[in-house]
Amino acid sequence: MGGVEVQAEARLVMNFVDERTADRVLKALAPDNEPLPRGLRINARRTGSAVVFEIYSKRTVMSLLATIDDIVSMASLAEKAASLAADPDSS
Repeated sequence: MGGVEVQAEARLVMNFVDERTADRVLKALAPDNEPLPRGLRINARRTGSAVVFEIYSKRTVMSLLATIDDIVSMASLAEKAASLAADPDSS
């Protein structure tokens, strides 16, 4: 089930309601990006109210997909946490 390693890259752009939320999401995910497994590199930056992830992989396609899934899941959680912190009565 190891699969064949391939060289691939993906660009994931996540748009948020404002720059503050995007910044909080970016900061929340930063500790999760180090150390990365061999063959995986992630660059992340905020551009306005968007967070852009560039993922470079020399691993299996399934590994790349799992990485993207992790980023989306953790960003969603961070966005919810940021929203609750901004308005604790909204839960």
